[in-house]
Amino acid sequence: MVNTVSFSSQSCTPTSIFIAIQGLHVDGHFYITQAIANGAPVIVHSDPLKEYKKGVVYIAHPNPRRIASLFCHALAGPLPSTIIGVTGTDGKSTTCEFLWQLLQNMKIRCGLLSTISRDDGGGRKESPYRQSTPEAPQLYEFLTTCYQNGLETVILETTSHGLSEEGSRLADLTFAGAIFTTITSEHLEFHKTHTRYIEAKMNLAKQVALDGWIVIPHDFLYRDLILATAHKGTRILTYALDAPAEEVNLKATTAKQSWLSRTIALTPSLFFNIPYGPHYYAHNALGALLATHAVTKKAFEHIIVAKNPLLPVAGRFEVIAEKSPCTIIIDFAHTGDAFEKLFAHVRSFQANKKLIALFGVAGERDRNKRFSMGASAAKWCDAIFLTDEDPRGEPPSQIESDLRQGIEAVPSHPEVFWIPDRTQAIAAALDYCTASDILLLLGKGHEKSIQYANFSLAWNEREIVERLLEQRKDLHA
Repeated sequence: MVNTVSFSSQSCTPTSIFIAIQGLHVDGHFYITQAIANGAPVIVHSDPLKEYKKGVVYIAHPNPRRIASLFCHALAGPLPSTIIGVTGTDGKSTTCEFLWQLLQNMKIRCGLLSTISRDDGGGRKESPYRQSTPEAPQLYEFLTTCYQNGLETVILETTSHGLSEEGSRLADLTFAGAIFTTITSEHLEFHKTHTRYIEAKMNLAKQVALDGWIVIPHDFLYRDLILATAHKGTRILTYALDAPAEEVNLKATTAKQSWLSRTIALTPSLFFNIPYGPHYYAHNALGALLATHAVTKKAFEHIIVAKNPLLPVAGRFEVIAEKSPCTIIIDFAHTGDAFEKLFAHVRSFQANKKLIALFGVAGERDRNKRFSMGASAAKWCDAIFLTDEDPRGEPPSQIESDLRQGIEAVPSHPEVFWIPDRTQAIAAALDYCTASDILLLLGKGHEKSIQYANFSLAWNEREIVERLLEQRKDLHA
């Protein structure tokens, strides 16, 4: 009798189904012998095998991940009844975190699995996974634990990898509701084409229940595609911010704004405070607010019961220091679109200050986005420090070259410094800046490691910055 699904031969037991996955660097087929030696009675594989042992059940399928999802779903038992998926190119994690906060404020115990956090009913903690949507065995283990802990509502960050036919991590789930943030383009190293990337995102709409709901911005670029993909009975809920939209479910206007915070008016007497100035964070908050209304059926005035209902999210426009030796902000922005919105926002409020950006880009991932990231930084910034983000097995010099192409395509582009070691790069950027400058440290945000070819470097951007600032104080004491 089998009761577990495993991608690791080392963790296999006589009750395990071993899934042989062909990864970028590791091929699970090489570990089938070890999985069988550890007792695994069922092997799922995609390639023909040289040997088939008697007494072992072999399942050949072109996509073993799809079979893994089927087995995980069948073995899981009862799951929470209200699973909410959140997807988009940017803003997924923040929207998940905001929605979790709002539901908690409404006294609804809910699970959360985002890039940043995990809460299975035992309290909110940092997510242990490097993947925003973990593989099916970890995902179903999480959902099962949520149910066992009495949670009926769970928020899942649903990535294009997890939603895709190839990834199939989420393929057998039914969602009670979904939130779509903005969709531009990313992960083309995996999806190959923009069309397939969009198709993967649309799988979330397809998997929303007949009587479910989907929250989107009123001007969502793929609204017609969602309408064509979702079940006919699915409610499409829209929101608008500072836009002349009439037929929307939630219409808001900015009542007061600084570059670090924003107050939104939902009615002349109902205000919603957001601990961020950029409009895209306000959109994330409004999406979460409308989803809270869909879950609870409560009026907005009963949801916004606190003066400041939302708390900041780790690694998102996180101000570390002001004027000593400069204003330092950590942000997770890692796409061309996110760069453009971030830089434009800072410039709109700090037009007379120098803007310095420090960033890299993930190795062995979508090279298509590198040009736009470099071009956006060159367009808005006064200096650029290029450094490591997650080089993995790709030569850092190739990453630098790709980013420089975008930078150098901008006439009169700013000075560029290339310092691969991220700690040294931050130290050099601090030395470069003056008290009136703004330094944006981008791409790592909340993450706890930098991935190299053969090792993982423990990392905490905020702690590194604070340590470097302390060293500067001692040096100048």
